[in-house]
Amino acid sequence: MSLSLMSVKLQVLGEIVRPSNVVLFFLAILLGAFVTAGVEAFREAKVWWAALSGTLVGAAANVINDVMDIEIDRINKPKRPLARGALTAQEARWYWLALSILGILAAACISTLHLAVAIGATAVLYGYSAWFKHIALLGNIVVSAIVSLGLMYAALAIGHLHDVWFPVLFCFFFNLGREILKDLEDTEGDKAGGAKTLPIKIGTVKTLYIISVIYIGVVMLSLLPYLQGIYGKWYLATVIFTTDAIMLYTVVRAWQVRTKENFYKLNSLLKWAMLTGIIAIALGQVP
Repeated sequence: MSLSLMSVKLQVLGEIVRPSNVVLFFLAILLGAFVTAGVEAFREAKVWWAALSGTLVGAAANVINDVMDIEIDRINKPKRPLARGALTAQEARWYWLALSILGILAAACISTLHLAVAIGATAVLYGYSAWFKHIALLGNIVVSAIVSLGLMYAALAIGHLHDVWFPVLFCFFFNLGREILKDLEDTEGDKAGGAKTLPIKIGTVKTLYIISVIYIGVVMLSLLPYLQGIYGKWYLATVIFTTDAIMLYTVVRAWQVRTKENFYKLNSLLKWAMLTGIIAIALGQVP
Protein backbone atom coordinates (compact mmCIF):
# COMPACT_ATOMS: atom_id res chain seq x y z
CA MET A 1 0.00 0.00 0.00
CA SER A 2 1.40 3.39 -1.01
CA LEU A 3 1.84 6.18 1.53
CA SER A 4 -0.98 8.20 -0.04
CA LEU A 5 -3.41 5.28 0.15
CA MET A 6 -2.34 4.56 3.71
CA SER A 7 -2.92 8.20 4.61
CA VAL A 8 -6.42 8.09 3.13
CA LYS A 9 -7.19 4.84 4.97
CA LEU A 10 -6.01 6.28 8.28
CA GLN A 11 -8.15 9.36 7.69
CA VAL A 12 -11.19 7.15 7.13
CA LEU A 13 -10.43 5.10 10.25
CA GLY A 14 -10.33 8.34 12.19
CA GLU A 15 -13.56 9.58 10.65
CA ILE A 16 -15.61 6.46 11.38
CA VAL A 17 -15.07 6.70 15.15
CA ARG A 18 -16.65 10.21 15.09
CA PRO A 19 -13.77 12.24 16.57
CA SER A 20 -15.90 14.98 18.15
CA ASN A 21 -17.98 12.39 20.04
CA VAL A 22 -14.85 10.54 21.15
CA VAL A 23 -13.19 13.73 22.46
CA LEU A 24 -16.34 14.69 24.38
CA PHE A 25 -16.55 11.23 25.94
CA PHE A 26 -12.87 11.38 26.92
CA LEU A 27 -13.42 14.76 28.61
CA ALA A 28 -16.58 13.52 30.33
CA ILE A 29 -14.71 10.55 31.85
CA LEU A 30 -12.00 12.89 33.15
CA LEU A 31 -14.71 15.22 34.49
CA GLY A 32 -16.06 12.38 36.61
CA ALA A 33 -12.68 12.00 38.27
CA PHE A 34 -12.22 15.75 38.66
CA VAL A 35 -15.52 16.39 40.46
CA THR A 36 -14.74 13.47 42.74
CA ALA A 37 -11.15 14.26 43.73
CA GLY A 38 -10.21 17.60 42.18
CA VAL A 39 -6.92 18.24 40.39
CA GLU A 40 -5.27 15.49 42.44
CA ALA A 41 -7.23 12.96 40.38
CA PHE A 42 -5.08 13.69 37.34
CA ARG A 43 -1.99 12.47 39.20
CA GLU A 44 -3.49 8.99 39.31
CA ALA A 45 -2.40 6.77 36.42
CA LYS A 46 -5.60 4.77 36.82
CA VAL A 47 -7.66 7.82 35.87
CA TRP A 48 -5.86 8.10 32.54
CA TRP A 49 -6.15 4.36 31.93
CA ALA A 50 -9.89 4.69 32.59
CA ALA A 51 -10.21 7.62 30.16
CA LEU A 52 -8.30 5.65 27.51
CA SER A 53 -10.29 2.47 28.09
CA GLY A 54 -13.68 4.17 28.03
CA THR A 55 -12.81 6.19 24.96
CA LEU A 56 -11.64 3.11 23.03
CA VAL A 57 -14.81 1.21 23.94
CA GLY A 58 -16.89 4.23 22.88
CA ALA A 59 -14.99 4.57 19.61
CA ALA A 60 -15.53 0.88 18.91
CA ALA A 61 -19.27 1.34 19.50
CA ASN A 62 -19.38 4.08 16.87
CA VAL A 63 -17.71 1.74 14.37
CA ILE A 64 -20.05 -1.21 14.92
CA ASN A 65 -23.00 1.16 14.80
CA ASP A 66 -22.01 2.16 11.27
CA VAL A 67 -21.56 -1.50 10.30
CA MET A 68 -25.08 -2.36 11.45
CA ASP A 69 -26.58 0.73 9.79
CA ILE A 70 -24.96 0.66 6.34
CA GLU A 71 -28.24 0.46 4.42
CA ILE A 72 -29.96 3.01 6.65
CA ASP A 73 -26.99 5.38 6.40
CA ARG A 74 -27.16 5.24 2.59
CA ILE A 75 -30.39 7.20 3.06
CA ASN A 76 -29.77 9.14 6.28
CA LYS A 77 -26.02 9.80 6.12
CA PRO A 78 -24.68 8.89 2.66
CA LYS A 79 -21.33 10.58 3.37
CA ARG A 80 -20.44 8.19 6.21
CA PRO A 81 -17.36 6.02 5.37
CA LEU A 82 -19.20 2.71 4.95
CA ALA A 83 -22.19 4.23 3.19
CA ARG A 84 -19.98 5.85 0.58
CA GLY A 85 -17.71 2.79 0.20
CA ALA A 86 -14.53 4.29 1.66
CA LEU A 87 -14.26 1.29 4.01
CA THR A 88 -15.65 -2.24 3.73
CA ALA A 89 -17.90 -3.78 6.35
CA GLN A 90 -15.30 -6.49 7.00
CA GLU A 91 -12.54 -3.92 7.56
CA ALA A 92 -14.81 -2.04 9.93
CA ARG A 93 -15.61 -5.21 11.90
CA TRP A 94 -11.90 -5.93 12.39
CA TYR A 95 -11.41 -2.33 13.45
CA TRP A 96 -14.26 -2.63 15.97
CA LEU A 97 -12.70 -5.80 17.35
CA ALA A 98 -9.25 -4.20 17.67
CA LEU A 99 -10.59 -1.10 19.43
CA SER A 100 -12.74 -3.22 21.75
CA ILE A 101 -9.83 -5.48 22.73
CA LEU A 102 -7.57 -2.50 23.37
CA GLY A 103 -10.27 -0.85 25.50
CA ILE A 104 -10.74 -4.04 27.53
CA LEU A 105 -6.99 -4.51 27.97
CA ALA A 106 -6.67 -0.93 29.20
CA ALA A 107 -9.44 -1.65 31.71
CA ALA A 108 -7.51 -4.70 32.93
CA CYS A 109 -4.70 -2.31 33.90
CA ILE A 110 -7.06 -0.64 36.41
CA SER A 111 -9.02 -3.32 38.26
CA THR A 112 -11.10 -6.46 37.90
CA LEU A 113 -14.21 -4.31 38.30
CA HIS A 114 -13.19 -2.06 35.40
CA LEU A 115 -12.43 -5.12 33.29
CA ALA A 116 -15.94 -6.43 33.94
CA VAL A 117 -17.48 -3.02 33.21
CA ALA A 118 -15.55 -2.69 29.92
CA ILE A 119 -16.59 -6.16 28.77
CA GLY A 120 -20.20 -5.50 29.78
CA ALA A 121 -20.29 -2.10 28.09
CA THR A 122 -18.83 -3.55 24.89
CA ALA A 123 -21.52 -6.25 24.85
CA VAL A 124 -24.35 -3.81 25.62
CA LEU A 125 -23.19 -1.33 22.98
CA TYR A 126 -23.00 -4.13 20.40
CA GLY A 127 -26.52 -5.11 21.39
CA TYR A 128 -27.58 -1.47 21.04
CA SER A 129 -26.34 -1.29 17.45
CA ALA A 130 -27.72 -4.70 16.51
CA TRP A 131 -31.13 -4.64 18.25
CA PHE A 132 -31.93 -2.06 20.92
CA LYS A 133 -31.37 0.98 18.71
CA HIS A 134 -34.37 0.12 16.57
CA ILE A 135 -36.80 -0.26 19.48
CA ALA A 136 -38.72 2.85 20.49
CA LEU A 137 -37.11 4.61 23.46
CA LEU A 138 -35.20 1.52 24.66
CA GLY A 139 -32.22 2.25 22.44
CA ASN A 140 -32.22 5.90 23.50
CA ILE A 141 -32.20 4.93 27.18
CA VAL A 142 -29.47 2.30 26.74
CA VAL A 143 -26.97 4.57 24.98
CA SER A 144 -27.73 7.52 27.30
CA ALA A 145 -27.13 5.28 30.32
CA ILE A 146 -23.79 4.02 28.99
CA VAL A 147 -22.61 7.55 28.16
CA SER A 148 -23.62 8.97 31.54
CA LEU A 149 -22.12 6.05 33.47
CA GLY A 150 -18.85 6.92 31.74
CA LEU A 151 -18.54 9.75 34.26
CA MET A 152 -18.38 7.13 37.01
CA TYR A 153 -15.72 5.06 35.27
CA ALA A 154 -12.66 7.12 36.23
CA ALA A 155 -14.19 8.06 39.58
CA LEU A 156 -14.34 4.35 40.42
CA ALA A 157 -10.65 4.11 39.58
CA ILE A 158 -9.81 6.38 42.53
CA GLY A 159 -12.08 4.53 44.90
CA HIS A 160 -15.27 6.52 45.41
CA LEU A 161 -18.15 8.30 43.68
CA HIS A 162 -18.47 11.44 45.81
CA ASP A 163 -20.18 14.36 44.06
CA VAL A 164 -20.52 12.56 40.73
CA TRP A 165 -24.25 11.90 40.88
CA PHE A 166 -25.43 15.26 39.54
CA PRO A 167 -23.13 15.13 36.47
CA VAL A 168 -24.34 11.57 35.80
CA LEU A 169 -28.03 12.57 35.95
CA PHE A 170 -27.42 15.73 33.92
CA CYS A 171 -25.53 13.76 31.27
CA PHE A 172 -28.19 11.04 31.08
CA PHE A 173 -31.14 13.33 30.45
CA PHE A 174 -29.17 15.64 28.16
CA ASN A 175 -28.14 12.69 25.99
CA LEU A 176 -31.62 11.18 26.11
CA GLY A 177 -33.03 14.33 24.53
CA ARG A 178 -30.29 14.38 21.93
CA GLU A 179 -30.72 10.70 21.05
CA ILE A 180 -34.44 11.19 20.49
CA LEU A 181 -33.73 14.26 18.35
CA LYS A 182 -31.28 12.15 16.30
CA ASP A 183 -34.10 9.67 15.70
CA LEU A 184 -36.19 12.53 14.34
CA GLU A 185 -33.36 13.40 11.98
CA ASP A 186 -33.05 9.77 10.84
CA THR A 187 -36.75 8.96 10.45
CA GLU A 188 -36.64 8.47 6.69
CA GLY A 189 -33.85 5.90 6.69
CA ASP A 190 -35.02 4.21 9.90
CA LYS A 191 -38.47 3.70 8.41
CA ALA A 192 -36.99 2.19 5.26
CA GLY A 193 -34.82 -0.09 7.42
CA GLY A 194 -37.79 -1.35 9.43
CA ALA A 195 -36.80 0.34 12.69
CA LYS A 196 -39.46 1.18 15.27
CA THR A 197 -38.01 4.34 16.78
CA LEU A 198 -40.06 6.79 18.83
CA PRO A 199 -40.78 9.26 15.97
CA ILE A 200 -41.93 6.39 13.76
CA LYS A 201 -44.19 5.02 16.49
CA ILE A 202 -45.79 8.27 17.72
CA GLY A 203 -45.01 10.88 15.07
CA THR A 204 -42.99 14.09 14.95
CA VAL A 205 -45.26 16.33 17.05
CA LYS A 206 -45.53 14.00 20.04
CA THR A 207 -41.79 13.32 19.85
CA LEU A 208 -41.10 17.07 19.95
CA TYR A 209 -43.27 17.35 23.07
CA ILE A 210 -41.13 14.68 24.74
CA ILE A 211 -37.87 16.39 23.72
CA SER A 212 -39.23 19.72 24.99
CA VAL A 213 -40.18 18.26 28.37
CA ILE A 214 -36.78 16.58 28.70
CA TYR A 215 -34.76 19.71 27.89
CA ILE A 216 -36.88 22.07 29.97
CA GLY A 217 -36.47 19.57 32.80
CA VAL A 218 -32.69 19.50 32.29
CA VAL A 219 -32.57 23.31 32.41
CA MET A 220 -34.41 23.24 35.74
CA LEU A 221 -32.16 20.43 36.97
CA SER A 222 -29.09 22.48 36.07
CA LEU A 223 -30.05 25.14 38.63
CA LEU A 224 -30.21 22.75 41.60
CA PRO A 225 -26.47 22.47 42.40
CA TYR A 226 -26.23 26.26 42.68
CA LEU A 227 -29.41 26.60 44.73
CA GLN A 228 -28.14 23.85 47.07
CA GLY A 229 -24.75 25.55 47.42
CA ILE A 230 -22.86 22.68 45.76
CA TYR A 231 -21.57 24.67 42.76
CA GLY A 232 -20.69 28.37 42.70
CA LYS A 233 -21.44 31.41 40.57
CA TRP A 234 -19.01 30.47 37.80
CA TYR A 235 -20.96 27.28 37.22
CA LEU A 236 -24.29 29.11 37.21
CA ALA A 237 -23.21 31.79 34.75
CA THR A 238 -21.62 29.27 32.37
CA VAL A 239 -24.45 26.75 32.41
CA ILE A 240 -27.20 29.37 31.98
CA PHE A 241 -25.62 31.37 29.16
CA THR A 242 -24.22 28.43 27.20
CA THR A 243 -25.63 24.95 27.87
CA ASP A 244 -29.12 25.98 28.97
CA ALA A 245 -29.36 28.63 26.27
CA ILE A 246 -28.48 26.08 23.57
CA MET A 247 -31.00 23.56 24.90
CA LEU A 248 -33.81 26.13 24.96
CA TYR A 249 -32.86 27.36 21.49
CA THR A 250 -32.94 23.75 20.28
CA VAL A 251 -36.46 23.26 21.61
CA VAL A 252 -37.77 26.45 20.00
CA ARG A 253 -36.02 25.90 16.67
CA ALA A 254 -37.05 22.24 16.45
CA TRP A 255 -40.70 23.30 16.63
CA GLN A 256 -40.21 26.11 14.12
CA VAL A 257 -38.44 24.11 11.39
CA ARG A 258 -39.34 20.41 11.34
CA THR A 259 -36.91 19.22 8.67
CA LYS A 260 -34.16 16.64 8.60
CA GLU A 261 -31.61 19.34 7.79
CA ASN A 262 -32.61 21.46 10.77
CA PHE A 263 -32.61 18.51 13.17
CA TYR A 264 -29.07 17.71 11.96
CA LYS A 265 -27.93 21.28 12.63
CA LEU A 266 -29.48 21.22 16.10
CA ASN A 267 -27.81 17.91 16.92
CA SER A 268 -24.47 19.39 15.90
CA LEU A 269 -25.15 22.45 18.05
CA LEU A 270 -25.94 20.22 21.03
CA LYS A 271 -22.37 18.87 20.89
CA TRP A 272 -21.25 22.38 21.84
CA ALA A 273 -23.77 22.34 24.68
CA MET A 274 -22.22 19.06 25.82
CA LEU A 275 -18.78 20.69 25.85
CA THR A 276 -19.97 23.79 27.69
CA GLY A 277 -21.80 21.57 30.17
CA ILE A 278 -18.52 19.79 30.95
CA ILE A 279 -16.79 23.15 31.37
CA ALA A 280 -19.59 24.47 33.60
CA ILE A 281 -19.48 21.46 35.92
CA ALA A 282 -15.69 21.71 36.10
CA LEU A 283 -16.04 25.42 36.99
CA GLY A 284 -18.50 24.33 39.67
CA GLN A 285 -15.48 23.30 41.72
CA VAL A 286 -14.32 26.94 41.80
CA PRO A 287 -15.60 28.78 44.92
